[in-house]
Amino acid sequence: MFAPQTFAHEVTATTARPLGFPVELWEEMSEQHRAACTSAQTLLGAFGSERTVPLRAASKRVGLTMQEALEGLRVLDGMDLVRVQPGDHGPLVTVMATPEDHVRIVGPDGAVRWVFIAKPLDPPEVEEYELN
Repeated sequence: MFAPQTFAHEVTATTARPLGFPVELWEEMSEQHRAACTSAQTLLGAFGSERTVPLRAASKRVGLTMQEALEGLRVLDGMDLVRVQPGDHGPLVTVMATPEDHVRIVGPDGAVRWVFIAKPLDPPEVEEYELN
């Protein structure tokens, strides 16, 4: 059963942050990007046990304006968490993975980078010859 955690629109550094962003990354984001990430997390809450939902229905379920839903969808699509397809009455959104974590790594050049970890909802197709 698919039931992502939902978050309220107001998110502060002391509360849970949308999409598993760590404080360090969250604080570096612009207010506009934070709002889009919050909309993205809220939009995930519209799916409940369903994997595919029309965008308009999803936005209504969680009380997002269409503009907020589109901004959230842009974030989800950019993180490869959803697939968007045309539908009879607007876009259909299918959840493909759920956000898990952001892992901080320091490269050989000393620069900090973040690796985003998402859990796919469908197991990957792996050829038998590729298995150990």
